[in-house]
Amino acid sequence: MRLTIKITFAVILGVALIFSVYSYFSIQRERQQLKKNLSREARHIGESLRFLVAEIWQQRGEDVAIAFLKRADQDYEHTLVRWVWLDGDVALQYQPRVPVEQLEALFNEETVALLAGSPDGQDFLLTYLPLITDNGRVGAIELSESMNEMHDYVQESLRRSAIVVGISVVSGLLFMGVLGSFWIGRPMRKLHAQAERIGTGDLTTSINLSGGDEFAKLSATIERMRRQLAEAREAEQVANDEKYEALEKLRHTERLATLGQLSAGIAHELGTPLNVIAGRAKLIDSSGMEGVDISRSAKIIGEQAERMTQIIRQLLSFARRGEARKQTLDLNILLRGLHSLLEPIAHEQGIDLTVIGTEQPLPVHADSGQLQQVLINLTLNGIQAMENGGTITLTGCRPEVTNIPEKLNNKETVWVCMQVSDQGRGMEQETLQQIFDPFFTTKEVGQGTGLGLSIAYGIVEEHGGWIDVDTTLGKGSCFSIYLPEFSSGETV
Repeated sequence: MRLTIKITFAVILGVALIFSVYSYFSIQRERQQLKKNLSREARHIGESLRFLVAEIWQQRGEDVAIAFLKRADQDYEHTLVRWVWLDGDVALQYQPRVPVEQLEALFNEETVALLAGSPDGQDFLLTYLPLITDNGRVGAIELSESMNEMHDYVQESLRRSAIVVGISVVSGLLFMGVLGSFWIGRPMRKLHAQAERIGTGDLTTSINLSGGDEFAKLSATIERMRRQLAEAREAEQVANDEKYEALEKLRHTERLATLGQLSAGIAHELGTPLNVIAGRAKLIDSSGMEGVDISRSAKIIGEQAERMTQIIRQLLSFARRGEARKQTLDLNILLRGLHSLLEPIAHEQGIDLTVIGTEQPLPVHADSGQLQQVLINLTLNGIQAMENGGTITLTGCRPEVTNIPEKLNNKETVWVCMQVSDQGRGMEQETLQQIFDPFFTTKEVGQGTGLGLSIAYGIVEEHGGWIDVDTTLGKGSCFSIYLPEFSSGETV
């Protein structure tokens, strides 16, 4: 609508300006024409009077001729007629209204017409017709006509022009406003609404303005853009689905590879409860056991079976491939659950596995299986780096974070952290810069794919966090996994 108003005012202003200029020149032209007509009429009257005055002057003398002019003055309602002398000192009644210097042409017997003003501010059209008397003295008949009528006519013309301009402006505003609203405002509102929908991501609604004007062409362009964006979004969605599918396959492959590393420790862990179950079963089968001993042996068998079931369930849960299922979980519970899964393989390598949590929960919104994959991968890397034994510590904490990546730097975010610390060989700076690159590995051929840390970093990044590494050659490394804390008031 603002565009309509701008165009309307521009057009109306142009029309008003053109009409005003035209009216001004028309009035000036009419004014000049009126002055010519008045001057011509005065000349005609003056010529007639001059002829009669000249005849009377010759036949009856000066006094009779001047008296004739005075009587003639009474016959003309709008024209004042009188006799004036142009030389010598004369009485006031015979002096011309203008200085004699402006009437030099009269001495050459030429008629003079000019405009003059009176002391009271009125304008007059003065016409002088020369007359040379018998004694050679130069006089003139002065015809004075007030210009008030002409001024009134000009004022009336100006008033009519102003009224016409005002009516033209008002009617133009109304006319242009209605047409502008119909031809400009309505299409612009539709195009604006369509652009807003596209801006908010709604690519399902189409718009087509009929006609062949610029708005119809712009509408067609926006419609083509909408279709192209919709097609691009569909293509991007397909590509993302394929990417996520390939990434999930890669993660599953990495889980299976990690599962192979866990197998030996798990087999040893299952051997102990199986031996206990077998021994207790033989005791029950032998004769001579009291009822209390039988009940106690059965209870032990049940406990060991539950222990094996729990180990196998954790193993299957880790190995199972599926879509990410984020939920609210406590990192303390996640770390304690990993202890039973990783402790056998750590014990086999002569390594102590320690879990340190916090008294308060560390809630995050995450996929527990994916975080398990990250922690298991980091822990197994630490075990492999500790050839001479030592301690691996899994820690949950709320740290003071100072090295937040720029894209995640939000003052309102509270961060929680899981740390995997080992006492292994540590890493050189050159190695540290490449550890998260796909297919980069320092292990021997067949010992690793080089994808574990890259996948781990991608998982943490998908959860809105990042991984930081602190390492010292000969002393070990500490991998810190930072995740945004989940508040109970947040919506997912």
